[in-house]
Parts: sequence; structure tokens; C-alpha cells
Amino acid sequence: MQLLTKSPTMFARDNEDTRPELVSVSDSGSWILSLPIDLREHQPELERLLMKVFNNLPKSPDNVALAKQMSINWCVSKCKQNGLRFEDCLNSIRH
Repeated sequence: MQLLTKSPTMFARDNEDTRPELVSVSDSGSWILSLPIDLREHQPELERLLMKVFNNLPKSPDNVALAKQMSINWCVSKCKQNGLRFEDCLNSIRH
């Protein structure tokens, strides 16, 4: 399955705590990654992880939810490894 990447342009926010989508699924069933700027150089690592775990699995709501949670966990871990605050990373993709 092909992974797509895109830079987010805007996120709808009901309140300030709304988190942007790090991972979504395109109409064709491909993963779309919208990572914080500070983590984009590490994006191939997350792409490989998603491919390894979800290769040949359907994009069911449960699998998509799991992919989103895995991506959040990966981002938190990668931020810590690089001495970054996760909240600051998320703010970089909100604006």
C-alpha cells in the first residue's frame, strides 16, 4: 500500500485542545501523514512502522484508530528523543 504525505493547511478547531490529525486515510485507502515540522525528517521511520503493522489489513475504523494512536505514541517518543516538547511540535502543524 502506498503512503501519501501532505502538509496540512488548516484544521477545524472547536476548542484549543483539539488535536490535529497526524494520520488519516485517503479515498484510495492510502495513509496520509501530517507530521510536525520538527519530525518530518524522521517520517520514513513512521511510514515503515505503519507499513509493517498494517500491510494487507483493511482500513477498518479500529485499524485506523490504532494507527492514529501508534502515530501519536511515535511522535511523543520521537519528540522526547530529540529534546522537544510534544505540545510545541503539535503547535507547528496547527498554524
